[in-house]
Amino acid sequence: MIRIAISTLGCKVNQAESASIISQFDLNSYTIVEWGDEADIYIINSCTVTNRTDYKSRYLIRQALSKKAINPLVKVIVTGCFAQRSEKEIYALGEVDYVVDNQQKLNIASILKGLEFQFADIMEAKTFSFAPVSKMQQHTRAFQKIQDGCDFYCSYCAVPYARGHSRSATLQQVIQQARLFADCGYKEIVLGGVNLGLYLDGSYKLADVVESIANIQGIEIIRLSSIEPQLFSNELIIRLKAISKVCPHFHIPLQSGSNAILNSMKRHYNTDLVRELVNKIEDAFPNSAIGFDVITGYPGESELHHKETVDFLATLPLAYLHVFSYSMRKDTPAALMPNQIMKAEKINRSRQLQKLSDTFKKKYQERCSQGNVTLRGVVEKQYDGRSEFLSDHFLRVQIPRTVPIGDFVTTSFNDVLVIND
Repeated sequence: MIRIAISTLGCKVNQAESASIISQFDLNSYTIVEWGDEADIYIINSCTVTNRTDYKSRYLIRQALSKKAINPLVKVIVTGCFAQRSEKEIYALGEVDYVVDNQQKLNIASILKGLEFQFADIMEAKTFSFAPVSKMQQHTRAFQKIQDGCDFYCSYCAVPYARGHSRSATLQQVIQQARLFADCGYKEIVLGGVNLGLYLDGSYKLADVVESIANIQGIEIIRLSSIEPQLFSNELIIRLKAISKVCPHFHIPLQSGSNAILNSMKRHYNTDLVRELVNKIEDAFPNSAIGFDVITGYPGESELHHKETVDFLATLPLAYLHVFSYSMRKDTPAALMPNQIMKAEKINRSRQLQKLSDTFKKKYQERCSQGNVTLRGVVEKQYDGRSEFLSDHFLRVQIPRTVPIGDFVTTSFNDVLVIND
């Protein structure tokens, strides 16, 4: 058996794509091993969203190259967003066998068998790359990618340059994949995309995808990955409200609570739109878990801008924040802007926002307790007579009984123990 070790950095889209990469190998001839184990093929599915993920990508590549130094027959393949943006840099690290662009990453098995391959400019990609998947490695929830690319080009973001223009799976492909997941026993599907709200197949939109998957027998929960505020339309909210299988968990990439900074970031909304959106979601889905991405330390962000963000956030019924310090990305407009913020100040502002997030989490749990909210989920772990799962309200919880891993459970908030990471 030929041993394959794959390491995946970054978003749920990368996780879904790694599952697709693995699915292309005949597991009668290949076996998947842990990254730290000895392998014949090492695949790094990289990320470039921050300097930190660039560093992690290089570190994993060097780990694989150290194995190749001992055994020259080892194959090292690098793909993903760091690979797309930094092909020459990766080859300069050592004897990497292939750097594979994002559009062709699902062909890695064929490339290793001799398929003619040439690294391609992702901006030339016109179609959605699709390959059916039957198993998610080490996951009890199925991550399903239905959209790729982004056409917004926010001033701080490198992702459009690594993913290309927006393109979507056909609705037929979406249903085919979701049915395959259901047939393989998956109860929850997490829908993902580089910019999920841009999903479009002819006249079919994201709401059509969710409605179609909801009709598949065996699928109990549908969770949406992040959706841009301006793409979270009234129609989408109304149609999602009618689907009982939709998780009341909505992740929104806000990035800043200062309109001046949002404008500099080239975001396509202001705080008034966001406030109205949060109120609409809360009306349609009472006690829903609404979370924001927030970037702090963006170039030119003054103390006043930071305070505007904190004050704006504090007025909203949020469940959590995902806080990021601004990371300079090469070849993006923000990298050339004056008034870059010092690292120490970024750390200080991040801590303030993280403290606010902790307050949101506590208050949200109190709201769920007061309403004794019903929680649903798919069991991921079991130990000491307890079972653990990520609930539809984005609370990781344990129930005091043993339930088989992968089973769907429903319980009330006051019957669980919330696990705070």
